[in-house]
Amino acid sequence: MRNFIFIFIFLPIVEIYFFVKIGTEIGAISTIIFTLITAMLGIFTIKYQGISSFIQARQSIFSNEEPAIEILSNFALLICGLLLLIPGFVTDFFGMLLIFPIVRKILIKYLIKKAGSNLKNSQNSKYKDYIDVDSDN
Repeated sequence: MRNFIFIFIFLPIVEIYFFVKIGTEIGAISTIIFTLITAMLGIFTIKYQGISSFIQARQSIFSNEEPAIEILSNFALLICGLLLLIPGFVTDFFGMLLIFPIVRKILIKYLIKKAGSNLKNSQNSKYKDYIDVDSDN
């Protein structure tokens, strides 16, 4: 519910605020041109990501490597393209960050580490919810 409120209410308000602020500084035409350029970059990124992810995943499977990092990196590129496609300066900023491979690697390592710790916590708490009493005594 909290994510829903952020995405559908708070994010457009922030985007409109930055459109007005940056638009008054650089002008309306420049703002429109910048928005169109980032949208085209987003389309190109999504198109490139689709072709590239298939080729890279296939190569990593054939070379007996684990394709998880490649798949997650390509998924991050898809998110990057979608963020660039959405009009707005905030989403464009985060989309531009994801273009850089070093940022994607840092993000993926963080998410894998976070998912691993959440998985450990859920497994540990699963066994602490009950006490097994042996009825043979």
